[in-house]
Amino acid sequence: MNKLQFLRLSLFVVILGLSACSTSKNAIAPRKDFVGNWEIISVRVEGAEGKLNITAFDDADLNCFRGSTWYLPSNGYGSYTINNGECPSGARQILWSQRVNGGATLFNFKKMDGVRKKDSKDILEGYSLEVTSFEGNSFTLRSPVLFEGKTIYIVYEFSRR
Repeated sequence: MNKLQFLRLSLFVVILGLSACSTSKNAIAPRKDFVGNWEIISVRVEGAEGKLNITAFDDADLNCFRGSTWYLPSNGYGSYTINNGECPSGARQILWSQRVNGGATLFNFKKMDGVRKKDSKDILEGYSLEVTSFEGNSFTLRSPVLFEGKTIYIVYEFSRR
């Protein structure tokens, strides 16, 4: 093997190694990337056929979340507002966070309606959704649900407002 072939092979191995070790923007998104105003533009169920009656986030019918607006400030105390006239509309207060677990980004929130900020630590239950893609002006969350003995997924697509 001559020096030029060796140099090319070495460069290829280095590039391959660096790309294998890099993290894609779709896999891990920093918390600051979620800050802002968002709208759910699509809600769908993957892994199940037919019409299902699903109450999302112990709040409203899944379809009520299409068109809902989400305010995610940097301090974590945000809200989502259901805007569909056929649904229980209005703002819901939330405490949101983002974390990385095993290379996957998780979007977490708990409802804070009627709870003072200083008492937020007392709310133990909430929701954790996997971020399956993240681009500058959109992201997708996926929530697993056990249905008839198998896991199906509720998928929420967000767009920056």
